[in-house]
Amino acid sequence: MTKAQKYREAAAEIAAVIEGEPNLIARMATVSNILHHAFEHYFWTGFYLVDRTKDRELVIGPYQGTLGCLRIPFDKGVCGACAARRETIIVDDVHAFPGHIACDSRSESEIVVPVFDKPG
Repeated sequence: MTKAQKYREAAAEIAAVIEGEPNLIARMATVSNILHHAFEHYFWTGFYLVDRTKDRELVIGPYQGTLGCLRIPFDKGVCGACAARRETIIVDDVHAFPGHIACDSRSESEIVVPVFDKPG
């Protein structure tokens, strides 16, 4: 199965499982679980949330895998850059990324996708 087919299959499973579930944490936990198990080479899959009580800082949300950084400022790492830019960032070599945070030393690449609520 190609990677694109695996993504389509995972997306369909996610849509079916979370349909009708209003709780954000339950939905994020389910997405993390399905993606983590669909792609065996992912060792961390999850969400960071904007902490509205802090100035430009992310706090860890539901995830699967190894221990993640608990907080990430918008000016640090791939996740912080994604939050600041409000756009998807794909990094083939995280060691070449300015300000990279090594939450897990095995990390070689990252895909970070911003997800927005209705207010944006």
